[in-house]
Amino acid sequence: MDLSIRGNGVTITDDLRTYAGERAARLDRLVTGVDSANLDLRHNHSKTGPDTVTAQVTVKSGPTVIRAEERDADIKAAIDRAIAKIELQVRKVHSKRARRKGSAVETIRGSDVLVAPEVAFAGLDPVDDVEVGNVVRTKQFPVKPMGVDEAIEQLELLGHDFYLFHDADTGVMSVIYRRRDGDYGMISPEKA
Repeated sequence: MDLSIRGNGVTITDDLRTYAGERAARLDRLVTGVDSANLDLRHNHSKTGPDTVTAQVTVKSGPTVIRAEERDADIKAAIDRAIAKIELQVRKVHSKRARRKGSAVETIRGSDVLVAPEVAFAGLDPVDDVEVGNVVRTKQFPVKPMGVDEAIEQLELLGHDFYLFHDADTGVMSVIYRRRDGDYGMISPEKA
């Protein structure tokens, strides 16, 4: 797997590049047909306590995107935990689809990404005890067009971490969410 590494406030050394590449190679036996794999490392300054590094791993194959983010004071530990999280996500999808369809090899969301058979998970913990959740509540609410500022205000008034709204500027449904750093992020659909 060709892993692209980018650092923001983190110096990418040859040793770090080799270490991350070796760890990402573990994903090769779980997922095939990878279009791109990225590792973003970001230095986080902390006013209280030690500074941390955020490792964000994104693997794309066709329309499927798998992403994991972890923070740690040790850069290698952050990388290890992010890649372990990706492995768990792939194994959950595989386990759920195998139980539902009875097949050992499945495509993820109709793409060309193939999840390897159980043999490929040798040495990893079994996933049978991973509980896959069900939809236990459905909620409907009226949606009126509003601007981003009004959506943030509604998010704050409700005390939620995210808020779905009809963006008056673009005319599409969007989600505004609170980020860990206290700022806000917005997710909007894009035509494929």
